[in-house]
Amino acid sequence: MKFFNSVVTKLWFTIILMVTAVLIILTIILSFYFRNYVLNSTESILEEDLHRVEELILREHDVDGLDSVQLLHEDNLILYTDNRTITPTNQIEQEIQNYVRQLDTRETTVIIDDIFDHSYMVKISYLDTFLDDSPVIIKYRDLEVINESIIGITLITIISGGIIFILTTFFAFFLISRITRPLINLKRSSFKTAQGTYNKLEVLSRDEIGELTLAFNKMNDDIEKNIAMVVHERNLREQIFNSMDEGVLYFNDSFELLYSNQKGAEMYENLKSYPEEAPLVQDNVREVMTEKSGHIERIELDSDHYQLSYTPVEITDSSYGVIILIRNITQEVNTEKMRSEFIANVSHELKTPMVMLSGYSEALLDDVVSDPEEVKEMVGIIKDESDRMNKMVNELIGLARMEAESGMIHKSSNDFMALLSKLAFKFKHDIKENDISLNINTPHDSVIFNFDYDKMENVVNNLLDNAIRYTSPGDSITIDVSIEDDITILISDTGTGIKKEHQNRIFERFYKVDESRTRGKHGTGLGLYIVKSIIESHGGSIKLESEFGVGSTFIIKFPKQ
Repeated sequence: MKFFNSVVTKLWFTIILMVTAVLIILTIILSFYFRNYVLNSTESILEEDLHRVEELILREHDVDGLDSVQLLHEDNLILYTDNRTITPTNQIEQEIQNYVRQLDTRETTVIIDDIFDHSYMVKISYLDTFLDDSPVIIKYRDLEVINESIIGITLITIISGGIIFILTTFFAFFLISRITRPLINLKRSSFKTAQGTYNKLEVLSRDEIGELTLAFNKMNDDIEKNIAMVVHERNLREQIFNSMDEGVLYFNDSFELLYSNQKGAEMYENLKSYPEEAPLVQDNVREVMTEKSGHIERIELDSDHYQLSYTPVEITDSSYGVIILIRNITQEVNTEKMRSEFIANVSHELKTPMVMLSGYSEALLDDVVSDPEEVKEMVGIIKDESDRMNKMVNELIGLARMEAESGMIHKSSNDFMALLSKLAFKFKHDIKENDISLNINTPHDSVIFNFDYDKMENVVNNLLDNAIRYTSPGDSITIDVSIEDDITILISDTGTGIKKEHQNRIFERFYKVDESRTRGKHGTGLGLYIVKSIIESHGGSIKLESEFGVGSTFIIKFPKQ
């Protein structure tokens, strides 16, 4: 069917149809004209012969007196009266005579068909008005020669038409190919353009097809530029949406999800895993589209908290769907919860030493205690509580400074083993007082790499302080330093350890393990958060391995470079 749908076929068929129609009409007109011409000529000749015979008969005034042998034996002549036939007749002439005798009217010219498969033109003259015996003169001529001539002319016309048909077809295909070849190229290039392949066509002429080719090339360039711009904008939009921490969902007016970024797809899948929540989202979409006003709601799924912001998409008072912005506010909720707990804890932790400081100070000022040993003990308690308050304040100040500086690190080449020696000397008194041991194991005399000395001192200081506070007399603390693919530092203790339910959150800000809330072992929940932030700002990592009742190990890794 492609052959009949081709422009070439249609143009060729149209031209051939026109040529064929012209040839057929011309053949019919020529045949009709030639036949009429020949019949008129034949009739004129028969008319002349008939007048000639009439003159001879009227000159004699009697048919029986005719003595012209030539007339009696003239070809194609029949002469008869009411009683007899004057001229000799053959079988054909008898048929013609019988036909004329049976005529109801006195026609002067008739054409008789089917006389021995031949047709004849017959001219008749009635002389009954001039002679008593009513003679009738018939002059005829066989039309078979005329029919054969017409057939010959028709055959010649058909042959000529065939030759013209072939020549026209050749010329038509030649002409059509010159016209349609650029159109075919345009068609192929259009399909390539639709598939995303853009190419320029050669302009072969300056006519309308050439102008069409120029316009197509210009259109191709514009499409390529516009597609590139659209793709660039789409990729840019996708990168922007996928880089967002919020999820973006778009529902059309049929409540079908047409678009979602990566975060949105993950969050929506999580929502759909809760059968009671997914229909709620659909209902909210319908409500927003009906009321054409957005709203915000919060959804709590086990330990996850989401905030969904619904915004209708409207253009010229027509609603096209709803955009949902999903934010995971779990961290914010937990942070707020920990902040509240932190404020309560700090208030409680600060209140206790302040009360003790105030009470013991008043006792000393009022000379309530006079024994030197008791005075010394009270002064020691005042110092311990002051140190504990100072530690909490320093941690708060360190957190505020770290967040203000956004983790700014001033690295330089330092010896980590020298730092460990300094801190071992610093904690020597606490270790001895708590009856625990500190062991530093490393195959290297020095481990030099780039780090911020003050901040790294804060890291080790926090970890050692925690280890001391959560160990009992007779326990040990071990620091192992090794250099392989990375610089690995292990700080282990044989203390109380940490339960599994707390291990995943131990590095969160303001998070405190409940077991730590005992006298003499108080904390703010900021130490390990600060430790992790400093290590990660150096490009390192820290993780915890702990078993409750056995001990804990903090594994720190830094890249060599």
